[in-house]
Amino acid sequence: MKTVCVYQDPTMYGVHGITAAVKQQRKALRENGVEVKKKPEEPYDVIHINWPGPISYLRLKQAQRRGKMGVVFAHSGKDIEGGFTLSSYLEKPFIKWLSALYDSGDRIIAPSEYTKEMIADFGVDQSKTRVVSNGVDLSKVEYSEEGRQKYRERFDLNRPTVIVVGQVIPRKDITTFVKVASELPEYQFIWYGHRMNRLFMFDQKMDRAIKNSPENVQFTGYVEDIGAAFSSGDLFFFPSKEENEGIVLLEAAAHGLPIVTRDLPAYRGWLEDGRNCLKGGAKEEFVDLIRQIAENEDLKKELTEAAKETARRHGLKRIGKKYLEVYEEYMGS
Repeated sequence: MKTVCVYQDPTMYGVHGITAAVKQQRKALRENGVEVKKKPEEPYDVIHINWPGPISYLRLKQAQRRGKMGVVFAHSGKDIEGGFTLSSYLEKPFIKWLSALYDSGDRIIAPSEYTKEMIADFGVDQSKTRVVSNGVDLSKVEYSEEGRQKYRERFDLNRPTVIVVGQVIPRKDITTFVKVASELPEYQFIWYGHRMNRLFMFDQKMDRAIKNSPENVQFTGYVEDIGAAFSSGDLFFFPSKEENEGIVLLEAAAHGLPIVTRDLPAYRGWLEDGRNCLKGGAKEEFVDLIRQIAENEDLKKELTEAAKETARRHGLKRIGKKYLEVYEEYMGS
């Protein structure tokens, strides 16, 4: 396999998991000696599409007509619910579109067994679906003392700090994040991440939670230096209610932050409660788990060391090799 086009749809908006996945696919392939193109310009052998839009679908079909292998990444599914304004009304037609889009691929790559099972429930052909993690760019989230000091000064962080990195959207459960923070005034809570225009992302419950946040909570909006953002924190708390894998948790693990998260099916098989993270569900559980880590250095060390090892197993070079295996298996068949 010499050349792969990892296509970035011109209609793809914002900074989120799919934009991160596109960058990581390109790097994973380059680390395995594959030439990567951003546009489907000859010569190339395979096209990756990630964004579930009509232009990506058109590029996929054009490539297939020219004899190229078409790979579709399954980034979206049930996570559409709570993803944007009116999502509950658009969920059924969107899932119908996703099913047709995914089935158009010669191979579909799902980031977890959970996602594979979910899209099978949509009617997607499981025989074409392969599970490959999104992986983590280990160089992106290296700890930086300089970055820590820069962001702690910039955002006036002077107490033990609980962080999140991710889009501010309802399904990430901002409401629980704020409620937990209100129970732990001795800690600062900071959410690094872009918040979309309220016309596109309107949710009364989330808006009230942000507006009425206690003094120990900050929502920063988009920040440029993701490494400094991770370095500024002492614990990573991710209460999201729905994920397909959770790239940001791999990044937090790689960085060496102890993790408290919700017990979601997408995490099974790589995030293990009591080994490389602590899992909860209700506000009271999250409060207790954060206190456990903050007050027990041995537990914190055990969790972070195991999390780092988990992240190393998801490094991009290994992920790129798995892409090559998917190509070779298809070509051989």
